[in-house]
Amino acid sequence: MKQREEKTENTKRKRRRQSSSSSLLNSTSSLPLDIASEILLKLPAESVLRFRCVSKLWSSITNERNFTDSFQTRRPKRLLLFFKEGERFFVFSLPQHNPNPNESYSYYASQPIDSYHMTYPKRCSYTMKTESVHGLICFQSSATPIVWNPSMRKFLTLPKPDKTWKNIKVFLGYDPVEGKHKVVCMPGSFNSSDECRVLTLGSSSDQESWRNVKHSHNHYPFPGKQKGVYHGRCINGVLYYPARLGDDLVIMSFDIRSEKFINVIKIPYQWYDMNWHNTTAMMIAYQGKLAWVRSCGDRISLWVLEDAEKHEWSKHILLPLSHYDQGLQNFKLVGVTDDGELVYVQNTAFKCVPVIYVDPKRQTFRRIEFRGIADDDFRQRNGLGDRRLRDLQSFPNHIETLLSL
Repeated sequence: MKQREEKTENTKRKRRRQSSSSSLLNSTSSLPLDIASEILLKLPAESVLRFRCVSKLWSSITNERNFTDSFQTRRPKRLLLFFKEGERFFVFSLPQHNPNPNESYSYYASQPIDSYHMTYPKRCSYTMKTESVHGLICFQSSATPIVWNPSMRKFLTLPKPDKTWKNIKVFLGYDPVEGKHKVVCMPGSFNSSDECRVLTLGSSSDQESWRNVKHSHNHYPFPGKQKGVYHGRCINGVLYYPARLGDDLVIMSFDIRSEKFINVIKIPYQWYDMNWHNTTAMMIAYQGKLAWVRSCGDRISLWVLEDAEKHEWSKHILLPLSHYDQGLQNFKLVGVTDDGELVYVQNTAFKCVPVIYVDPKRQTFRRIEFRGIADDDFRQRNGLGDRRLRDLQSFPNHIETLLSL
């Protein structure tokens, strides 16, 4: 008797849920498309992806170019941080905006906005990586490029650009006019080459084969601040990367939309006495322009490219680092925010992850200690022991993207 009553009650609850779900679908289907779209734009990427399964209409709305473009422009840019432990890949999205823009100095604690872990692709080297370009990051495994979309929590292994290449140098670019990501690959040896391969992401027809692009100058990309890492910067649809051209160090520029090399940019002669592997120097996008920043002694020096065709650079000596009371000791420069704040992060962590933002022009300094990443509770839950977390990787200005891989 009791079992029969429980079965009857379960049946009633099931019918109520079905009725509620039916009412929800009916109410959402009666919403004007612009209102439904506006509601979906306010959701995180993970939720939008789930709601694509609700109906063909919602799937159509969230896959339209206007929707995906609006979604990206409305997303706040964040600091993406991750590290690898065994086969697990731990990912954290950290707030990047300055909550106290009028304060010269600020110290406070914060929590990640989002975090997750996933299985890392086998034999993939995350020391060979690109910057975060409109929500995507490119890694490689020997001569195979691998694209990662942190918002979708997906890795995509691309076909090899050339079967004869045993290794590659990989860059990621973005065309803001057509809204397309493109992967650019070159031979991985230190021998000069006059060719590269280009592949467009997000389109099955474009991804079927690599396109061969020739250049009139034999060159090879020059390593960045970490051994084996070739740093490029995609700015307004142009990919820049340091290269060796004969005996000269130059910066190559490649137009992502036309898939053509456009300029060989001479560097200031002062750079020749710089160690390009130095962890305190890197190429950045500074206020919409290509720039090279270096922490040297107690000062930050900055070269900004004013005219690529005329090879004109402006040099700026910014606020002395000593002004910050040695607050940048043991930190590495990882990039710059759109507001002009230089971002420094430790590559190891114990108890917390400290991040320092320096705006030399406005003379502001803020230090944030992010909890919930390296503390005891996190270690115990994930079986990480009590050792210091090492080799943290950081990407400023990361945004969520709905691009399907």
